[in-house]
Amino acid sequence: MATIRQLKSGNWNVQIREKGNRFSRTFLNLEDAERFAKTGTHTISFHSVCEQYIELKGESVKYRVRGLMKTFDTPPTKLDLEHYKKFRLRVVKSSTARLDLQMLSRIVKFGIEQLGLDWEFPFKNFKYPPESKGRDRVITELEYDMLLGDLPPLVASAAALSYETAMRRGEVSRVAKGHIEFENNRLYIPESKNGHSRYVPLNTKAIEILKRRLKVMDDNTLLYNVNAESLSKAFRRSCKRLGIEGLSFHSLRHSAITRYARKGLSVNQLKVISGHRSTEMLERYTHLGVNDVVTLMD
Repeated sequence: MATIRQLKSGNWNVQIREKGNRFSRTFLNLEDAERFAKTGTHTISFHSVCEQYIELKGESVKYRVRGLMKTFDTPPTKLDLEHYKKFRLRVVKSSTARLDLQMLSRIVKFGIEQLGLDWEFPFKNFKYPPESKGRDRVITELEYDMLLGDLPPLVASAAALSYETAMRRGEVSRVAKGHIEFENNRLYIPESKNGHSRYVPLNTKAIEILKRRLKVMDDNTLLYNVNAESLSKAFRRSCKRLGIEGLSFHSLRHSAITRYARKGLSVNQLKVISGHRSTEMLERYTHLGVNDVVTLMD
C-alpha cells in the first residue's frame, strides 16, 4: 500500500508498506511520485534527477547542470560519453569539457547512491579530457583601471571586490547584507565551490567597495543580485571593447592571489584568502616569477 504526501519543501514523499516492510522515497514532482507509488520502481526522469541535484547543491551548479540537460534526456551510456567528449572538445577548452563531464558523473552518482536508481555508472575506466595548464595571465594595473572605467557600475563594483578579496564570481554574486561583518573585517560565505563555508578577510579597499555598494543598492538582500555568468559576459564584452585579450572575470581572482603572494604572504595565509583547501590547487593560481622572489631574499 502506498501513500503520497507533500512536504513543506514542496517535494513529494511516497511511503510503501509491503509484507511488513516500509520504505519511502522523495520526489521533486507529483508525477514521479505517483509513478513510483504505482509501480514500486524508480523510473525518475534524468531531468528530474538533475533538478533535485540543483536543489541540493544550490546556485553554484545550476548553470553547468542546466547546460547538460540540454544535451542529455536520459542517463548517459559509455558511448554517449565518448560522443559528448568529442563534441565538447571541438567547441570548448579541454578543462571546460572535463568539468562538464565531472559534473555529469556526480549527477549520475547522486541518482544511484542518493535516490536508489538502478542506473549503470558509465564513468568506470572512462578517460576524461586532460586538465588545461593553469592560467598565467595576470591583469596589469592599466588594464584594471581601464576595465573599471568601462564596466557597468554594478559589474565594476563586483570586479573590484573580486580583485581585492580573490573571491570567485559565484561567491561575489551571492553576497548578502547579513554576510558582512565590518566590525571583524571579514565576509561570511555560507557555501563555496568546494561545498564548505568560510570567512573572507577584508582589506581597507574591500570594505570601501562594500560600503559604497550598500549606499546605492536597492531593497534586495543580495548586494549584486546578478548571476555569475552575467558577470563573466559583461567582463568579456568590456575586454572586447577595450581590445584586451586573454582575460576573464576569473583572472581577477588569479591576479589577487598572485599580488598577495608577491607581498610575501605564506601559503597558509594565502589559503585563508583564496579558500583553497589544497596547496596543489593554490599553486595553479600563484603566478610568481624570479624577480618576485629575489626582492624577498634580501
